[in-house]
Amino acid sequence: MDFSKFFDDEFNTADWLNQAFRLQKESNQNVDNYTGTLITKLQMYIQEMNNSIEETSQQAIQQFPRVLREIDVLRHEATLLQEQMHTVRGDIQKVNQDTADGMKNLIELDLVKNRIQSASKALQEADNWVTLSAQIEDTFDSRDTVQIAAKLIAMQQSLKILTDVPDYADRVQRLETLKNRLEALISPTVVDAFNKQDVEIARSFAQVFQSMDRGEQLEDLYVTSVKTRFDGRIKELIDGTNGEHESIFIAIYDYLSNVWQDEVRWSTKIFNHPNRVALSIVLNGLKIFHNKYKNQFNTELQQKQAPSKKRLDILIACKRVSDRKIKGKKVSKAKS
Repeated sequence: MDFSKFFDDEFNTADWLNQAFRLQKESNQNVDNYTGTLITKLQMYIQEMNNSIEETSQQAIQQFPRVLREIDVLRHEATLLQEQMHTVRGDIQKVNQDTADGMKNLIELDLVKNRIQSASKALQEADNWVTLSAQIEDTFDSRDTVQIAAKLIAMQQSLKILTDVPDYADRVQRLETLKNRLEALISPTVVDAFNKQDVEIARSFAQVFQSMDRGEQLEDLYVTSVKTRFDGRIKELIDGTNGEHESIFIAIYDYLSNVWQDEVRWSTKIFNHPNRVALSIVLNGLKIFHNKYKNQFNTELQQKQAPSKKRLDILIACKRVSDRKIKGKKVSKAKS
């Protein structure tokens, strides 16, 4: 008889009895004898189980005091741990508070230090301004443009710190006056460098002007110097076409297109805004052409009849040249 079935989770009493009596039939034993034997075995098995349960219970009862003692020890240790955690939490809060107070003090000290440094720097710059202002006239007398520029740049730096002084506006005006004097002093040399296309000298002057916040004035000076060269060249182009208006427009288009490319290349080496410089030069060229061509056109109209037709012919010629040039530019751009 298999008693292990009693330990199955899905034990069924009817199935177990059916199985037991199926074995009885297979062995051809007497039913009463077989039943009595089975009951005896079950009683013995029950007795063994009772003995096992009693033994296990005795062992568990004997171990209760030790378990309880261990529970008390664990409870005591948990209490100590909780107290320690509370102490640590308090220490952490104290450290955080102390750190916050320390950081606040450091920030305040750093702020005070920066204010002291700013005040000290302002006093130094004020003293520097007075010194430079006293020396600048002697430097101008020496006509040493490098030294003059260096002192003006230093004065400009000092003035940036002294924005709150009572006579700030007067100092700004004085500095601008000194810059104008230096600009007038070096302008002939600068224009000469421009006319000679001397990149190194022109670039050194550009650095000086830009350091003094006079970059736009230098650009204007260059545009003006180029304008004087345009006057004669454009007159030559107009006179060299024998009065053919279409030829005049072609010559001017080609000339100004080349000027644009040349001036962009040159200005890129010198100025911060090369395209603006090149555009100003080309616009000046167009103004010069307009004035000179207008004079020639008016003179021609006074000499010939049918002025309306003449004007129309000139407009048609201008449009024809413009269309060809625009088409050529589009083709060139598409190829590139």
